[in-house]
Amino acid sequence: MPWANVPVFNLTLLLTALAAVLLAALLLAFEVWASQRVSRRAPGAIVLLLLAVTLLGCCLPESRALAMGSGVLAMLVLIAGTLSSDRVRRQMARLCTAKVVWGCVLLVSMIASRYLAAHVLHSLDRQSSPRELDLEDVPIRLTQAITDSDRPVSLFHFKMHSTAAEIERFIALHEMDLTQIIRLTEPNSAANCHGWVFTGGKYGIRDPDIAQVLVDNGYVEAAMPHEGDLAIYISDTKITHSGIVRMADQRSPILVESKWGPFGVYLHGVDRQPFKGQCKFYRSERSGHQLTLRSTAEKSAVAADRTTNADLVR
Repeated sequence: MPWANVPVFNLTLLLTALAAVLLAALLLAFEVWASQRVSRRAPGAIVLLLLAVTLLGCCLPESRALAMGSGVLAMLVLIAGTLSSDRVRRQMARLCTAKVVWGCVLLVSMIASRYLAAHVLHSLDRQSSPRELDLEDVPIRLTQAITDSDRPVSLFHFKMHSTAAEIERFIALHEMDLTQIIRLTEPNSAANCHGWVFTGGKYGIRDPDIAQVLVDNGYVEAAMPHEGDLAIYISDTKITHSGIVRMADQRSPILVESKWGPFGVYLHGVDRQPFKGQCKFYRSERSGHQLTLRSTAEKSAVAADRTTNADLVR
């Protein structure tokens, strides 16, 4: 629906308010300058016209905002036209006693106070939640990840300086902004999203290294994802996030499992995650996605053996 988009909804409200101003001015002009017959029939004619526009907008998928605006205007004109009737005004004058008026004021005030208080508490809770966390990227010196082309990839761990309470409030704040997500694991500072996919969650891998991993390990872009494919998020030319497709049934939404930075692992829709970029899917003939992990001491020993063997050959 177009009004699920906040800017479109706000624009629809603005245009509806401006249209209400024009209609009110037009009907007021009828009351002042037109004949009594025209002024009485004008609201009904305008309501019928607005209802026709509403029905037409409901039939066209891209005109739902127009249908909503014209429907609201038709309701306003209908209510205003009804209240302008002498008979209705006399009936309302008999019903609107002091008890009824103050009872309605009390009811409306209680309802408004309830929702305004909830809004204020929600705003205060959001303000008290940290917008940023103090964390550090700590390089791993003794271990490297190796691609299928024998290319080394540097690794790291997150070091969290924020308190556990601050981390939990930060996570709750971001989970509140997203819907249709399931947290599968608790926060873990050992790995980020890429490290969870390519090292089994043991280490983190930095964004710029993932493009080369895809090339070295023979990944190709897939138009239609299958379960187990990579979900790679790309903003401009930079890779920002990665995950694994867990459900790719054509009759239901695609679900991706991914780790959100140093936080938990989530099951979510393709666009239900906090990272920028468009999602593309990649597939490889290799078994699994994990890279080979090798200690730098082992690498040094292998290099030394090769040097010794070369000397013996000479």
